[in-house]
Amino acid sequence: MFSLEQVGYIVYDIFSTELVKQRRDTFAFFDTQSSLDLRQIPSQVREQATEQVGLFFDFNPEPFSSLEQLILQAHTAYQKNKFVYLSTSGSTGQPKQILHTQEMMEIEGKSVGYHFRNAKRLITLTPRQHLYGLSFGVFFPVVYGTPTLPLAPLPMQPWQTLLRAGDVVAGFPLFWEYFLKGGNSLPAGVTAVTSTAPCPKGLFDRLKKAGAEQVFELYGATDTGGIGVRSDENAPFQINDFWEVDAEHQPVLIRRKGIDKWLPFPDEVKFVSPRGIFPLKRTDRMVQVAGVNVSLNRVEKVLQEHPAVKTCRVRLMRPEEGKRLKAFVVLNAGYDEQILPQLRVYLTEQLSSHEMPRAFTFGSALPTGAMGKDSDW
Repeated sequence: MFSLEQVGYIVYDIFSTELVKQRRDTFAFFDTQSSLDLRQIPSQVREQATEQVGLFFDFNPEPFSSLEQLILQAHTAYQKNKFVYLSTSGSTGQPKQILHTQEMMEIEGKSVGYHFRNAKRLITLTPRQHLYGLSFGVFFPVVYGTPTLPLAPLPMQPWQTLLRAGDVVAGFPLFWEYFLKGGNSLPAGVTAVTSTAPCPKGLFDRLKKAGAEQVFELYGATDTGGIGVRSDENAPFQINDFWEVDAEHQPVLIRRKGIDKWLPFPDEVKFVSPRGIFPLKRTDRMVQVAGVNVSLNRVEKVLQEHPAVKTCRVRLMRPEEGKRLKAFVVLNAGYDEQILPQLRVYLTEQLSSHEMPRAFTFGSALPTGAMGKDSDW
């Protein structure tokens, strides 16, 4: 499925993403490929990116003096293996490597890509080593022969000039929110797609008012691939046709047709028809922060390992508070709130910017409600 050119795109995106992580820049996803001079990439970034390329294509990279040499090694490995490993978010602690075979990718490309088969161009705003960047950058174009164009998800780009009728733009909620806040509009005939995180209420209507001819939301996870699609935020997701469902089991299980392994849904779900679902909440205490999966369990574990912390809880802020994490901390004897600056320094050394709590509350005990269950603060 992957040509040498497509493997090159993925390798460049991996290196660019590692550079972005070092800059801790939420939006500046990629430099242009021509600006990625291997000699100017810090050695630590180069080592991390090379390791990620090896994990993705499942091979041990040999010494190389140019990215072109590494790309050739990766392509050779893919031609031999016919599979890749997609990694769950590195901000969740130990990332899991999820096998996606060429056959799985082709089936998913045919099924999910069918909704976008009439597109004149597929515009992807996510890196192509991630599920949805790969879907719009490789899966769908390969199956349907649609031209694809990667663009940086910067809200203040000249979108009216960059886009044209017939484009399908694959973004994510945080991008679309900033896109709309910036007063942008979409040219006539453009379809907007959102994925990677739950769609905020009203986003469909606001995108249509900004000019979108259609709006689609994709639901899925790296662990599973694409699960469902909808084109109305008030309607259920329709489960993709390559999935079998065991709704009698709790938690609900799914498996790809022709594959024996059953997988749990990444969320609790409500069925309104045999293949129509509303996701309710994550079952693994994973949340989305600026479009990145974050493990609340991991953040709590790191925070609680500080000698000043007796126990803690971490959760997403309420909408009126912000869009980051907040922490409630119970301190050990001998410590008071003056420890906060030291806690912040400690956490900055241990956590990514997405995992870092932005607000801290201190108390003598974790907040609970009348029934003794955890409550908000």
